[in-house]
Amino acid sequence: MRIAWTFFLAASAVLAQEPPAGGIVTQGLAVETFSCGDLARECTGRTRRFVEARCGIVESPNGARLQVPTEPATGPDPVDLYNDCSGPGANPDHLEQLETVLIDQDGEEITGYVFGDNYYELYVNGTIVARDPVGFIPFNSGVVRFKARGPLTYAVKLVDWGTHLGVGMEYDRWNVGDGGFIARFSDGTETGADWKCRAYYISPIEDVSCVKPGPDTSACPERPPCVENNPATCRALHYPVPEDWASPNFDDSDWHGASTYPASDVTNQRAYRDYAEKFGNADFIWSHNLDQDNLVLCRSQVSGAP
Repeated sequence: MRIAWTFFLAASAVLAQEPPAGGIVTQGLAVETFSCGDLARECTGRTRRFVEARCGIVESPNGARLQVPTEPATGPDPVDLYNDCSGPGANPDHLEQLETVLIDQDGEEITGYVFGDNYYELYVNGTIVARDPVGFIPFNSGVVRFKARGPLTYAVKLVDWGTHLGVGMEYDRWNVGDGGFIARFSDGTETGADWKCRAYYISPIEDVSCVKPGPDTSACPERPPCVENNPATCRALHYPVPEDWASPNFDDSDWHGASTYPASDVTNQRAYRDYAEKFGNADFIWSHNLDQDNLVLCRSQVSGAP
């Protein structure tokens, strides 16, 4: 009886934990799932592997309903660099197919190469330039072109998608997935440690005290006890995404510097591997935690053309 009572007290303590300031804690799987906007719902290309990027609703103890892992924006697709979901894979005609997203008539025309694991939205000076058309799997890479007047604010929404919505895990083996994003632009801008990032959806976690102010999840274990014992009982920590986070005027002074990762930690997919030279000296970026941080926003402000 004493052992059982001790276990009950420990479990109650975990359930009673207070979320970090500004955060909302949920536990368990989404109470409903659905197709997520107009992201790809099937593949017609050569790939034999497709996993739809579905969205879900989780409920907090106070009754709040939150969409996970994100609410995708609508926006233009990038031109395929490599895409075997809607095409044959390699696209040697990508530069000829580019159309310019006009932000400023008197701006500089800039071309960029982008690859995200799994999903990204790219904004320049608050205007969406491209949205990954394949939210989850297979992996694809793209090319974008826009015309904008400097100074420039690059902003990206990054998502490591999952199949067990609400607890940040994927596939039948309940894998704790990882993310990563890399980009290079013709104005010289590349992803790296000089970018600033912040996590907004964190899971799986069991003890939210591992999340330090920032939020900094680098101390959170990759596989908390709930993953081994009953992954469907894991928790998630959510922060509200500011409406103006992509704006040049947004104050990101309390965001931390981006963490950089070698390609070997992120991907071995052809969509990046066969085109690594297109990305020059750019680094894969994410927040402090490549595994638990599932929705990450990153920004970079550069002088650009006057």
